[in-house]
Amino acid sequence: MKANYSSKKHGRKAAMLDKILVDTSVWIEFFRRKESSISLRLREYLKLNQTYYTGPIAVELYQGAKTSKEVEVIRQLLQTIHYVEITRSHYHHAGQISHQAARSGKIFSVVDLILAVVAYDEQLKLFSLDTHFKEISQFCPLTLETP
Repeated sequence: MKANYSSKKHGRKAAMLDKILVDTSVWIEFFRRKESSISLRLREYLKLNQTYYTGPIAVELYQGAKTSKEVEVIRQLLQTIHYVEITRSHYHHAGQISHQAARSGKIFSVVDLILAVVAYDEQLKLFSLDTHFKEISQFCPLTLETP
């Protein structure tokens, strides 16, 4: 099946921004500083069943685990929140955004571009502490949940 990018508007139907794609930077804050404002906000999203993750976020979380107990905590956590599969369409869209950005002199991490595109295409608000997503949003108009 061939994707037709000229007729597809990536993502936006009715805004469903109560769904939150939680970036690794927020999870790190959550695990390190349980009572920070970021952690409290994330805890609320978890209670409301609004949190989402995708493959690269899981990989980064496991990579940062220092003990088998931490690995088990991450495994259990990821079983309780929504998962978004990265598709061929997401990769192609990220490539298009990367091309546009590069023509403007901006080079972004491939993983960050993919996360931005997944958030945009799947109508998720991206919750991140990384400020470079604001720059990416100039090329992919995602909605950011800011600290």
